[in-house]
This record gives sequence, C-alpha cells and structure tokens, in this order.
Amino acid sequence: MGELYSLLKSKLNTVQVEGETLYVAEGDTLLNDEQLQIYAEVREQENKAREAAKKADAAGFGTVRLEEAPRGLIASTRNGKIVRWKPGAVLGYRVARATFAGSDAHYQLVVDSMHAATAEWEQSCGVNFEHLSALDDRAGTALEGALFVVREFDAAGKFIASSFFPSDPVDRRRVLIDPSYYTTSFDKVGVLRHELGHVLGFRHEHIRNEAPPVCPNEPLWDTKVLTSYDPTSVMHYFCGGVGTNALKISPLDRKGAQQVYGPPLAAAALVDTAA
Repeated sequence: MGELYSLLKSKLNTVQVEGETLYVAEGDTLLNDEQLQIYAEVREQENKAREAAKKADAAGFGTVRLEEAPRGLIASTRNGKIVRWKPGAVLGYRVARATFAGSDAHYQLVVDSMHAATAEWEQSCGVNFEHLSALDDRAGTALEGALFVVREFDAAGKFIASSFFPSDPVDRRRVLIDPSYYTTSFDKVGVLRHELGHVLGFRHEHIRNEAPPVCPNEPLWDTKVLTSYDPTSVMHYFCGGVGTNALKISPLDRKGAQQVYGPPLAAAALVDTAA
C-alpha cells in the first residue's frame, strides 16, 4: 500500500456505522477501506505530477502546465458518464424518529429542515423528493421501502452531517445527523442543502485551483465540469474567506444542476401520451 494511504488511515477520524468502519475525509465524506485506497492513490498521482512540473520549471525547461482542474459545480461520473438518478425517480426518504434520542424537537427540526432543503432543490432542477412520513415510526434504521434514511448518529462532532452519492451501495444510502447539528453556526437548512447536493451526485466546490489554498483538497477523479468556479456554491465550504455559512443554492448551482437533471418539474407543461 502507498505511503499516503497508510498516513491517511492512521490520521483520519473514523466512525463505526452499523458495524462498518468508515474514514471521515474532507469534513463530510465517508469512505470505506477500498474507497480510501483509491482516494490516496489518486492524490499521490496528482502530487507527483505537480512535483514533476515544479522540477522541470526549476531546471529551466520552461513552465510545464498541469491539466487545469475542473471548474464550477462538479458532477460525479462513471466511465465518463454523469452519475444521476433515473428520470422520473422519486427520491423518497424516511426520518427515523427513534434515533433522535427521544427528542421530538430535534426530530421535528430535521423533518422541517429536510422539507425546506428538498423543496429548494426541486425549485432548482428536475428532481422529486418525497418524505415518506408513514415510515418514520418504524423501528430500526432500515430503508423500509424508502430510497434513503435520515437519522441521528453520534459521530462525536467528527462531522455535522454526512450523506452519500448515487453510486454508493444501497446499504450506504443514509443521511447522518450528528448532535452538533443542533448548535452549529451554519444554517441548518443549508447543511442539508449541501448534503442533498451529494445525494444528487455533486462533489465539493472548494477543490478548485481557484479556491483559496487553505481550503480542503480532494482528488478530482470521476468528475465532469458543469459551470465556472463559484465560491458562493452550496457545495463550497466556508474557507479562506470565501463560501458562506448560509450554504444557499446559487444561480450557477442551478445552471449546473439543470444540465444534469433538467429544469424544475413545475416549470414543465406535461402532456399525457394518451391525450
């Protein structure tokens, strides 16, 4: 195994979720061991390319330009194709009430915040979320027929919330809410707008060359550019003096999301084929 993999494995925070050890990378991204290996390998390749460019420049061979990092809202890809939910899919979710430590107030806060966050994504592009509230009181954290489950999970503050990508396996389809969510200075609906961006397949915005150097770095494997760099993106962390605690969906976010999912469904005049 590579040196960076070993280093990350020893340094990254870990959480145990339903018997699986997951590494917390870049604030809210959870990786299993196999994903961590790929993550480390890609970062090592990128680091080597940068070092080679610096050495060539220092040796007087002229400036060697690295391939520019993608800009703007970024979609996850697989074999060059954008990963997204099927057209017409209803992204149904349950909020597992029993996980909220017996606090009806916390449960209701998350229900209301999810409702607001999903509504804003529906107003931004052609997606359809549905809260399957009849499933909320069922025991356990199984999907119970929902696409994903929203639940409280005590990560000891290692993240505020965490979610998943469309390409993740079914047993990883969960939005985890750490108790720090209830006291965070970030907008609570904004935190869920950000996490739902991942659910829709969008990567972090602050991994650009254009972003401040202090912002977290990530490998850019399996991605496709959708818009120009946007420091106000809902997918941009607050770092280096850019980004905001509000985590709002920006105009460029809407533009990029509509390239993947089309315009909001409410903006379309639907005609029945039988008419």
